[in-house]
Amino acid sequence: MVNILPFKKTARLVSEIDEFIDKVSEAQMVLERSLYHYFEHGPDEELDQKVEQIMGIETRADELRRSVTTIMYTEMLMPDTRGDVLSLLGEVDTTLDECVHLLISLSMERPGVTGEYVDGFRTIISDAGKAVQAMLQGVRAYFKEPHTVRDHVHKISFHDQEATLVALRTGRAIFDSDMPLVDKRESRDWLVGIRNLASHASDVGDQLAIFAVKRSI
Repeated sequence: MVNILPFKKTARLVSEIDEFIDKVSEAQMVLERSLYHYFEHGPDEELDQKVEQIMGIETRADELRRSVTTIMYTEMLMPDTRGDVLSLLGEVDTTLDECVHLLISLSMERPGVTGEYVDGFRTIISDAGKAVQAMLQGVRAYFKEPHTVRDHVHKISFHDQEATLVALRTGRAIFDSDMPLVDKRESRDWLVGIRNLASHASDVGDQLAIFAVKRSI
């Protein structure tokens, strides 16, 4: 449960921020499982069900974000840090948008990834997911235990770097292969798209570190 320590608290605000973070976490996990499933089974009805599921998650998360914003302004909560909080939640929402975009694109484009490169894709999916989850833990920590934010930011950075290395290694192997150029470019775009989840998480981590310092002053 989020605990906004130095701020005036309302049960509804605390609950909705918590649920919003939960929904983004859930969307990332749905995307990750869908990608794993796709690389093993290809496009099927389960993938279509996952698209519906993640769109439902997005709808609820958008409702929560709008509600949190309204509560903070109408009840005059957190006047000194309101801008930081809303900016942070907006960046978290961008992560949700990226997850939804990737899953919808997967269902439409149905990229072909040959067996010898699947392991690289699996690894980058895992690293990007860990970066996102570490970012979300950092956001929770900002509200509850801001002094621990630095630890989460370190984890985000580590997983982002790992995702980048795997993307480079896998991408080079693909472009060194005999695969048709159009397929190479498609695979590269998917590597970059998945890796960008980790990159954005790292950017949010940088913001988190600054916001946490501002709260300690």
